[in-house]
Amino acid sequence: MISGCMGRELLPRSKYRFNRFDVKNFLSIHFAGGTTMKTSLIYAIAGFVIAMCLPIWPASADDQLITVPDAGFDDHVLNSLGDYVYIGDSSYTGAWKNDYGPGDGAWIDYRYWDGDLPARSGNFKAYPSDATVFDYIYQILDETFVEGATYTLSVWVGNAWPGEGYADGWGLYFTGEDYKINLIEAHGLALSGDWEQISLEYTATAADAGKKIGIKMSGEQGESYITFEDVTLYGPPKARDPVPADGAMITATWVNLSWTPANFAVTNDVYLGDNFDDVSNGTGDTFRGSQDTLFYVAGFPGYAYPDGLVNGMTYYWRIDGVNEANPNSPSKGDVWSFTVQPKTAYSPNPPDGTEFVDLNMEFSWTAGFGAKLHTVYFGDDFDEVDNATGGTSSGLTHYTPGPLELAKTYYWRVDEFNGAETLKGYVWSFTTEGAVSGPNPADGALDVKPTVVLSWDAGAVAASHEVYFGTDADAVANATTASPEYKGPKALGEESYDPGKLILETTYYWRIDEVNGVNPDSPWIGNVWSFTTGDFFVIDDFESYNAEENQIWWAWKDGLGYVEHDNEPAYLGNGTGSAVGDENTSSYTEETIVHGGLKSMPLVYDNNKQGYANYSEAELTLTAQPDWTEQGVAELSLWFRGYPASVGSFIEGPAGTYKMTASGADIWDVSGVGTGFHDEFHFAYKTLIGAGSIVARVESISNTDNWAKAGVMIRETLNADSKHAMMIVSYASGVSFQRRPETGGASADDTTAATTAPYWVKIERDLAGNFKAYSSANGSTWQLQGVAEPIQMGTNVYIGLAVTSHNASATCQAVFTNVTTTGSVGPQWANQDIGIASNDAEPLYIEVSNAAGEPAVVVHDDPAAANIDTWTEWVIPLQAFADQGITLTNVDKIAIGLGTKGNITIPGGSGKMYFDDIRLYRPRESAEE
Repeated sequence: MISGCMGRELLPRSKYRFNRFDVKNFLSIHFAGGTTMKTSLIYAIAGFVIAMCLPIWPASADDQLITVPDAGFDDHVLNSLGDYVYIGDSSYTGAWKNDYGPGDGAWIDYRYWDGDLPARSGNFKAYPSDATVFDYIYQILDETFVEGATYTLSVWVGNAWPGEGYADGWGLYFTGEDYKINLIEAHGLALSGDWEQISLEYTATAADAGKKIGIKMSGEQGESYITFEDVTLYGPPKARDPVPADGAMITATWVNLSWTPANFAVTNDVYLGDNFDDVSNGTGDTFRGSQDTLFYVAGFPGYAYPDGLVNGMTYYWRIDGVNEANPNSPSKGDVWSFTVQPKTAYSPNPPDGTEFVDLNMEFSWTAGFGAKLHTVYFGDDFDEVDNATGGTSSGLTHYTPGPLELAKTYYWRVDEFNGAETLKGYVWSFTTEGAVSGPNPADGALDVKPTVVLSWDAGAVAASHEVYFGTDADAVANATTASPEYKGPKALGEESYDPGKLILETTYYWRIDEVNGVNPDSPWIGNVWSFTTGDFFVIDDFESYNAEENQIWWAWKDGLGYVEHDNEPAYLGNGTGSAVGDENTSSYTEETIVHGGLKSMPLVYDNNKQGYANYSEAELTLTAQPDWTEQGVAELSLWFRGYPASVGSFIEGPAGTYKMTASGADIWDVSGVGTGFHDEFHFAYKTLIGAGSIVARVESISNTDNWAKAGVMIRETLNADSKHAMMIVSYASGVSFQRRPETGGASADDTTAATTAPYWVKIERDLAGNFKAYSSANGSTWQLQGVAEPIQMGTNVYIGLAVTSHNASATCQAVFTNVTTTGSVGPQWANQDIGIASNDAEPLYIEVSNAAGEPAVVVHDDPAAANIDTWTEWVIPLQAFADQGITLTNVDKIAIGLGTKGNITIPGGSGKMYFDDIRLYRPRESAEE
């Protein structure tokens, strides 16, 4: 839901000047997402415009304020009128960020020029765009989404231009942890000379749960004077503002926990323990009681941990709000943590394992609890530093060892004396600049595939490198070129080594030395890195495909085939309705919807494609792992996900009455696909050649949103971002002539409020490409909505009925009668979802084959597996293939299919699936979650 005073209009994105009468006519206000406000709050007074806005409060009394850092844009040093600072400059210390960094893009001012709009509160306001670049200001908050919870973002927006009647566009957004991906957005216009409050509401989905909340504001591109101030965010009731702060280090062995309770809380359930899972689940002895006070003491006799908290221990706590009279009770709180200061030294600088350390680095650390004196041990041999004793103590918490050597790893340790005992510290390490770095796999990596190729970044002084590899850490560390661990030299520019197929569930160690024969310090001995292989062989993880020499459809052969390339002839396709890959990404794979790594395989299936079989299949010929018995593997695993089934429908009955159902976010400016806007709705249509019109009486539309829409439409294509014009009746926001004049462009509208179904609507196109929209209470007296709109479409277009729920998770039903058309309109109705990803339920199967003999097919137990829209692991015992005659020691091909294998007579459905992480596992107790 979006509310506020100003909205978007079909106006070029530049300055506008109106007289007071122009403004009154202009202010038929339509927000992204749908809310329209007429001019009841707009008054023309003595030649100028005053815009009045009602305060915007949380949608529910239970909603609770969430802290937005620097909500008033005050975290900077601006002292006098005319001062300004770019967000990203060092003199701005607040939490807001922008794309452009120092010296450009978003900025904050202190009354920049005479006549400038004064700040609403305090002295400062933020501009998300300057005169040359389009920018955002945004934050990714520590607060995380709760599934099903509704969040309300409210902000005051103004137009700082000093003259009268100028309009600039604004944008307001909820995002996920990637601020460039909008979950929902609102756009509108603000007139110069005053502040107004706008808000945007978002209900978190299951996919959002646990992810950080992003908020974002923008002005329009170019010379924009949109400015923002006083940001507020409301969310679900739960305990907040923990003291000590989440993740804090405390210096005492007792603690006084305090918090701000959930809004409705009468009492608070307290959980405290030293195990995250126990506190999160409320298990063990972590429940400490229910109380009406807002603090809890631990670490004293008579309280939890009566002997005191343990130095160096991390503790976790949670507060649930309880009110038996409230249906949302209990409100489960977040799990917070604090750590008791250890007695040993901690927080070393440079941090443990740091690379590229300056040769003149001064070391420092934080003293342990109660420490009086500190003893530093330093050297280039781990064992010597670890075993050293008898050093000189000092009261200082910093140490300078003197100039260090290039490309060398050093070790250091700080022991603490607290007046009663000496506590041995940890051995930390760092590597100076010039050393080999960037090991891949990363040092300590787990679940590495056994066919991994090692790589590294060359050292700054290297002319070549020497590779050492083995399963014994000491042997690799001490190896020379005469040792079996030595695997040979690598020339500069060849920073990789293939150790061959490795043993599953085994830890390996490796070392890369820098060599330069003209330098007397050569060789420079490298660090010993390690990784551990997983309990699986990889059939395909899709990470190696790219848009150049390794395109995904060359490996996974589908129904489309490919042209001749390199030394391989053209492949004409396998005759099925499959298509793998995505030509719109840099790797031709899916790069957003992934289970593991950075890529997955998209597979489009169409089991009713003319000239193709009625099933869809993609097949991979195995090269790396044909033996499916090696090292005791016994299971085939792959991860998949699809889309829910469509809820869209179109039924006639009785004759002349049409019932339609639909979901969809909106027929308006929905983002998230490509670079432009698109629509989400269900469309029942016929073809139209040239000029024509359609009339319908919207009998009813169900309440999925005030902006649920049902109406008549003419549309250039069936693409989601198509040009179109339509006349609709909404559930509770009136009748509206809405259109998208350019493909992927912004929408525009002319809306009349206070009109509901049943009502008549009409849209027509003339020979010149002008569109007119009408509404009528009786079907005979028609009211022109707005003015004629020229939209250039092709001669052949689509004409029909459109419904959207304006709520992607709800199903809307609309009923139409008295549907008539004029012009050259085709005889047959067709209907489909537009812009809504959905799958028809088709069987999902895996086929495995040897080079000779019949293949074996295993079908997923769920006949609607294609409708599962979360990543799901499918585990198949390899015996299921062996039982069908497959020789597991020499598997030749694996295929993934949708439909009934071999079907060439019965048409099926269509959709899109994603596959990732196809592996062979040793027996496991249960499948991964």
